[in-house]
Amino acid sequence: MDADVLNDFRMVERLLASGNANCFLMDRDFEAGDEPVKLCVRDGEIIDFHKKIENVYDFCGESVGFFRFSSDMAGRLARRAQAYVDEGREGEWYEEAIRDLVMECPAGTFGYEDVTGLPWIEIDFPEDVERARKEILPRLKNPET
Repeated sequence: MDADVLNDFRMVERLLASGNANCFLMDRDFEAGDEPVKLCVRDGEIIDFHKKIENVYDFCGESVGFFRFSSDMAGRLARRAQAYVDEGREGEWYEEAIRDLVMECPAGTFGYEDVTGLPWIEIDFPEDVERARKEILPRLKNPET
């Protein structure tokens, strides 16, 4: 889970309630460019997970940075991350290790929940804090109501 994301609680609820043992959250309403990590789908299956996409897809969305992995997949991811360290690649973004698994696992191993329309923001820059105050905080739902 990315720690720099302000999000609506319903996003985490969807992740936890998903029938996908290995699950991503996707927002299809995003600004294209090189910065967002994109989750691309073709024929209902995730086919890529990267900032720069080279595959043909039906649609894509931005990864929110929240994931759920089965214990087996979490173990595979930990081993992949350790391999990156052992290879001197500890400076790579964590998404690279996840992408490796997405690309090598058979179709259907990973799924996603579409959270398009729910309020969230990744806070990387001072202007993101201002946008969070003005646009995101007022839209957040209280889990108690």
